Amino acid sequence: MLQQLPKRPPKSSSQEISKICRNIKLLTNLFTMQVEAPQSSDSDGPQGCVYKLLCYQYDVEFSPNIAEDNRNLRYKIFKEARRDIEQIIGKFSFSGKSLFSMKNLSIVKLNKIKNIDAINVDGQKYSILLRFTKSFEVNDESAQNKDKTSINFKKGNQVTQLLNIILKSIMRDEKFQEIGKNSKFYDVNSKSDIIIKSRDGSTSALEAYKGFTFNVTPTQDRLYLMVDYCSRIIRKETALEYLKNNNNQLSGLSVITKYNNYQTYLIDRVDDKKTPSSTFLNQKTKTQISFAQYYKERYNIQIRDMKQPLLVHKRKYREPNTNIQKIEEVYLIPELCNMTGMTDEQRENFQAMKEVATHTKLTPNERYQNSVKNCKFLSNKTSSSGIKIDEKSNLIDAVQLRAPKVTLGGNKTANTERGNFDMRAPTLDKIEFKDWSLICNKKDDQSADNFIDTLKKASQTFGITVNDPCFLAQRDWNANNWIKTLDEDFSNNGLPQFVLSFGQANSGLYSGLKRFLTSEVGIESQHVNPRSLQKNGMSVASKIALQIASKLGRRIWQVETPTGIDKHTMIIGIETSMKKINKQQVIGVVASIDKDFTKYFSDVEIRKENDTTFPTLSKIVTKAIQAYVKNTKSVPAEVIVYRQGLGEGQIQQSCNFEIKAIQNGFINFKKDYNPRLAFFQVNRKIGQKFYQQPQGDKSEVSNPASGTIVASQVVQNNFEFFMAAQNCNSGVCTPTKYTCLYNNTNLKEDQIWQLTYYQTFNYYNWQGPVRVPAAMKYAEKLAKFVSDTIQESANENLANSLFYL
Repeated sequence: MLQQLPKRPPKSSSQEISKICRNIKLLTNLFTMQVEAPQSSDSDGPQGCVYKLLCYQYDVEFSPNIAEDNRNLRYKIFKEARRDIEQIIGKFSFSGKSLFSMKNLSIVKLNKIKNIDAINVDGQKYSILLRFTKSFEVNDESAQNKDKTSINFKKGNQVTQLLNIILKSIMRDEKFQEIGKNSKFYDVNSKSDIIIKSRDGSTSALEAYKGFTFNVTPTQDRLYLMVDYCSRIIRKETALEYLKNNNNQLSGLSVITKYNNYQTYLIDRVDDKKTPSSTFLNQKTKTQISFAQYYKERYNIQIRDMKQPLLVHKRKYREPNTNIQKIEEVYLIPELCNMTGMTDEQRENFQAMKEVATHTKLTPNERYQNSVKNCKFLSNKTSSSGIKIDEKSNLIDAVQLRAPKVTLGGNKTANTERGNFDMRAPTLDKIEFKDWSLICNKKDDQSADNFIDTLKKASQTFGITVNDPCFLAQRDWNANNWIKTLDEDFSNNGLPQFVLSFGQANSGLYSGLKRFLTSEVGIESQHVNPRSLQKNGMSVASKIALQIASKLGRRIWQVETPTGIDKHTMIIGIETSMKKINKQQVIGVVASIDKDFTKYFSDVEIRKENDTTFPTLSKIVTKAIQAYVKNTKSVPAEVIVYRQGLGEGQIQQSCNFEIKAIQNGFINFKKDYNPRLAFFQVNRKIGQKFYQQPQGDKSEVSNPASGTIVASQVVQNNFEFFMAAQNCNSGVCTPTKYTCLYNNTNLKEDQIWQLTYYQTFNYYNWQGPVRVPAAMKYAEKLAKFVSDTIQESANENLANSLFYL
């Protein structure tokens, strides 16, 4: 059942709102769209109202049957037959499973399509059968407004789906190549080559593709078309070259194949027992054929290395007749696959990243002008079909929130007017590093001594006292030996305040130490790489001092709480790591446990895929409330949850399962405990952009200022808003979208804006606002640290520590 979302709460009075923000105007990459009805209809069916524009939807069936998810083959068939079909019914749009036409097709015309001379694709002949499904009004306002609080939600989806299909068809007709499934289209004929020189003098090559992406977006105001720049980096290195350099290890990485429309595949394994000479059963001819012969016949490609192993991609699909999901193994030839993205070595190459940035990163003015140019391109292509796109109608209303007061030690405050601030004052808590241990290789003794001197000087600015550590010197880089030394020291002298490891450690040593200290012992630790100190040692040491203080649970600063926020409010951040542990998701949960949002409880949920019970999440919420009570001697009266968003499908999962799990956590704490709850899905991967108009001495459009809120015109009627919290001085600012999935609080809309913005200043690893509230940023760091490094839960002793920074 579709969950309807909360409506927008009321705002404070105009007088109250004027105290916390100012009204501004912004440019955006969202352009108004209008679908105009023709004055007459040439439909084969009964004439409808002349002011209504009806779209007729037909299910598409193929003979012989095609697997539901074989999108490429479906498009190939329609590409081959498009001219013949258009001669019968005129212009149409095809989505892969449905055909959309502005004409009500007669039985005669449906039969003509069915009887088109057999369509030959890849040696197989197909015929097409259309079945009428339904019709809907394209220019009906209620259908265009995809309001998730109303029953018109599904109806609005039909219109946006149709318009997106029409635009995609235009792009394919104009020879643009869609790479991936996110409506990102590239001109593959104008790619740029990038040559990268590594430190050892060797070279590698990349290909940069430029293009643009678009999406029809219904809002509370009208239909908008989002148009944005996109780029894609593909390595010239083939999968075969990669295998030879990496001991045939490629599992878990992605490759792209240019010979079949730039399809991407996640590699499950390498099959050393199969080569291009191996044979398989060709389902179309029912005969055995070698992979080499198949590629020669189908793609006219001659395989060069006949001894290379094959790559295996597991493709999920549904049987055409039964709709039962199955898994098919797809075999790929390594020499015909290119590696995607950049290697870690390339990313660490400053000159390489600088060269890549010329293709992938634009200035705000360049990106905005690119959106306007491509909007004009689409407008010219759609004007004859009744779809009007206005590239000049993209000036919208917004507000800029006042930055919060940030209190430091000694009753000093930070200057937050421009977002970021300098930390040149004592920390809020008085901090001393005492009884701490430093472990390093004997070769780094002198460098470690120099670092301690630098750390002492840098810490004076913050009023942090740094005593000399207990030195533990090692003769090698063996993780087991380092751990043994630490374990013996802990047994003899007790646990220190924290452990600092120093040296250019390999990944095995680093992860081994972290796993031992974090999971087994339950003590905070910090690693310092001497190379990071070479350029600006004092600045790096300053950051390390504050990071250690944060890990120890000390307050660095305090951000003011907006008026109207209950003093017994808990904020929870939930983030999922991209990397999995044994195919299980790692979900970080971080909750504030004091009234000023300066102390946190942290835990992880390691969740099996498709698990919808979430018992661990309930237990974590219960433990967080217990930690809050222990710390404040009171229970939270209000809980605000910020949950990482993973797309539209995640909305329903959050509504149906995660919110219930959180509420179960309340009940587990106390049967009749029911605090007020607001749950927000937070999406950072969005295409919407906002820009300041040229003003004053600025002759070009620029990024929005920190604290910018967009909550009208280009949002929907359910409670959602965009926020540009970060102070973006380079590149283009991507705002963050907040969608409320549940709300029974009494908070006003502007109070939630303000609380959300103020909390972006509460992340102690950065002096200024980050993109999301601090609890959510901490949850992201926690999930990544667990999945990448220790790969298990931390010791319970660290539950109230920011050990993962």
